[in-house]
Order: sequence, then structure tokens, then C-alpha cells
Amino acid sequence: MSREEMLGFGMGAAGAWDEARGRRPLAAGLLLGAVLLHNLEEGLTYPAVRSEAAALLARLGAPLALPGAAAFQAALLAVSVAAGGLLLWAARTARADAGWWALRATAAVLLANVLAPHVPAAIALGGYAPGVLTAVAVNLPLGVWVLTRKRPRRPTAAAS
Repeated sequence: MSREEMLGFGMGAAGAWDEARGRRPLAAGLLLGAVLLHNLEEGLTYPAVRSEAAALLARLGAPLALPGAAAFQAALLAVSVAAGGLLLWAARTARADAGWWALRATAAVLLANVLAPHVPAAIALGGYAPGVLTAVAVNLPLGVWVLTRKRPRRPTAAAS
């Protein structure tokens, strides 16, 4: 196996050139790292902020019940595993278009997650909400970066 094949560059499974195979694993790895770091921040800080957030929701008359810390952490674990599976598939699939769509969908979710709920929750709680640091410092720039990347195109017959 050549160095290029080991790194994911070169010929795709169908024998067609897929230069995206070098970029998709990088984007998928960065996105997975962001998801894991963000979920770790949320999981570690949620228990300390939960009662304050519940009191705020009660004062606002919001009919929401916040889960306990263990249930919230279990949900974060499930989301992390699901994201890991999707991103692994996106990095390795021979279907480059589908892989890029999965990466872009993940990036869009990360961006949406900055605005709902992290930044408004941090403002409402007086400065910090679980996950707001990684949402703003990691997920926001990485999500924008992934969404603004042009998907590599296969060379045409005339270019090869």
C-alpha cells in the first residue's frame, strides 16, 4: 500500500479519482474532536449549573423540566457515539458527495447549537452556560470553515 493510499488520497473504491478522500478525513476528524470536546465541557459543567438553570426556567414560566446530571451525560454519550459513527462513515465512504453532505450537516448542527441554546442561555444565566466556551471558540469557527470549503471535484478527462 502506498503512502497516499494509507493517508486516504488517490483512487477511490470505484477506481475514480477522489481527492476529497484526503480532505474528508481531516474535516471529519476535526468535527469529531469538536463534538467530543464540546460534549465533555457540557457534561462536566452541567451538574453545577443545572439548579440555577431550572430556577431560571421556573421564573420564566417555561414548561421544561431539565434532566438529571446522569441522564444528561448519558444523552451526551449517545450523541457522541452517533456523531462518531456518522463522521467515520463520512470520512471513509466511497460516495464522496454523500460524505461531504454528512460533514456539512454536522457543521450546520454545530453552528445552530451556538445560537440555540448556548449564547442565549449564557446571557440569561449571567455569563456562562454549559458548553458555551467550546460552542463559541471551537464549533463556530470550525462550522464556518467546513461549510465554506468547496468540495473537490473529479478531474475531467481533458485535465487528466
